[in-house]
Amino acid sequence: MTNQPSGDKPVDEAPLRRWIRHDLGVEEDRRLVRRDAAGILVSKFDEGFAVRLHELLDLMPELFEEPSVVAAYAEAAAASDPSTKRIDVWQSAMHALLRAAGERHDIPDLRLAEVRTGIDSVRAVLDTVVWSEPRVAADYTPAPGERSAYLDGLSELADGRDLFTRYYGLFDGVPVRNHCPGAAFARLMLAHGWTVSTGEPPPAPAAG
Repeated sequence: MTNQPSGDKPVDEAPLRRWIRHDLGVEEDRRLVRRDAAGILVSKFDEGFAVRLHELLDLMPELFEEPSVVAAYAEAAAASDPSTKRIDVWQSAMHALLRAAGERHDIPDLRLAEVRTGIDSVRAVLDTVVWSEPRVAADYTPAPGERSAYLDGLSELADGRDLFTRYYGLFDGVPVRNHCPGAAFARLMLAHGWTVSTGEPPPAPAAG
């Protein structure tokens, strides 16, 4: 029996890991984070990674504050070809903010790479949501389907999964999920990326 994670019922990690690897075909090992009333949470990252990531992101608040993201996008858009995709400009602006934060705090590039990966992952989501690929200089209004895709991606599904959570299924009768430790930050990036790419605030769920 391994060290007990947070939660009430002990979990033997060995059968859980075998199930994930052999039954689900997930090659990378997964660490048991906790078991609670919501089920079992696992992670591909080592213990302490989430804390280190949040400490790193706390050094660069401008990546997650709408005014600074909008200003960085406007600067990058002004220097871009008018036919450039707005999502490309957003991605370049975010990378520029990240580089500036790295220089300001003397952060090694290996650590910055963790955040770059997150930016690029959010960009991939934006590509699937804002599929009409608006350009810098073109008039554009999001299609109803794009607004719906944004909301659908962030809505928790019946199995507790969203864009930033993978649902593995039931093990020992309880749901197993793999969650991104930077999910809260990624949602902010996605919201701001939508705003600068579409020119309007993120769609809000219907009341009730």
